[in-house]
Amino acid sequence: MRNSLILAALAASAVPGAGFRDVKELTSDLGGSINSALLTGADGKHFVVRQGATDSAALDLAAEVAALKALTGLELPFKVSGVLGESRAPGQRPAVVFEYVYGKPVDLGRTSAENPMSDSMGAAIAALHNLEAEPLRAGGFPEYSPIETVNQRLNELDRLAGTGKIPKVLLDRWSEALENVSLFRFTPTVVNSNLSSTNVLELDGAVSGILGWNGLKIGDPAEDFSWLAGHSDQELMDAVRFAYLGTRKIIDPNLSQRAHLYSEMHTARWMQHGLNVGDEGIVQEGIGMLNILVEEVNGGHLPTLTAGTFAKQTGLFIEVVEEAEAAEPELEVVQDPHVAIYADDATREIELPEKTDDELF
Repeated sequence: MRNSLILAALAASAVPGAGFRDVKELTSDLGGSINSALLTGADGKHFVVRQGATDSAALDLAAEVAALKALTGLELPFKVSGVLGESRAPGQRPAVVFEYVYGKPVDLGRTSAENPMSDSMGAAIAALHNLEAEPLRAGGFPEYSPIETVNQRLNELDRLAGTGKIPKVLLDRWSEALENVSLFRFTPTVVNSNLSSTNVLELDGAVSGILGWNGLKIGDPAEDFSWLAGHSDQELMDAVRFAYLGTRKIIDPNLSQRAHLYSEMHTARWMQHGLNVGDEGIVQEGIGMLNILVEEVNGGHLPTLTAGTFAKQTGLFIEVVEEAEAAEPELEVVQDPHVAIYADDATREIELPEKTDDELF
């Protein structure tokens, strides 16, 4: 509680007119690197104050602030947290006060393809991807071309292979996909790059907000579908993509295949993270997940990671057929903020208490 009171004092300095009266510590089951607290203002509104516990986390926090400021005022069908102020005590890292984004993390296990939430998710991702890239480019945000994206992933694959713990069938599958030039014909797009069921929030059956903007960049739109590709219900992935295509300005026939590739490699990255931090529990969990992928590959239950093109529309969904290597590029038809790669206290939305007995200040 002492740390929360310190954060509250910093928040009061950053936003002196808010009249904060209650403070509640936000904790993490995974031991996050961002200290945070939920604040209640005099008018009953809620706010979040965060401070990096490490220099690296402070840099992530700064990236989040820059991203949120870049998104301010843009037309999006969901809430993006506003940055209200910043304060720093002598010898401490900056503490930043954000607007609270209301909603709860979307539960994919309870969201079917027929659920209106799938339409809302597709529309939300499309609205993000339809943003003009030039303002971000001018603001110095990272930008990655298809070639740069492939090279990044190849370097990652080398690091993963170096652990000696990735099954050969998966290394071969991912290597073949990354060598397929046709698979990576995409238009660099404004992407969140950290979307997950943790930071996509739902309220009243629709996407109410999206969190975790420290990875904002211009890159592969498939990155924002990888969290859906890894879900067991592929009909939900198809439904979200169908809704996405309703307003998306760019046709990308290979988005789904790349999303599956990124999702699978993310599983290996989790195992590697365990090795990096010396957590044998994470390592064994990751190995178990990789073994499941191997079984699914051997059983023919995972989609092929080969280039395709839209052949025809049949009913609700669009059929995909294989495409020759020399096919033309696609045509233009025209952890709560601060989520890092791995969840911490900033990646988890909380249920607001109806009333609190927390200390006043």
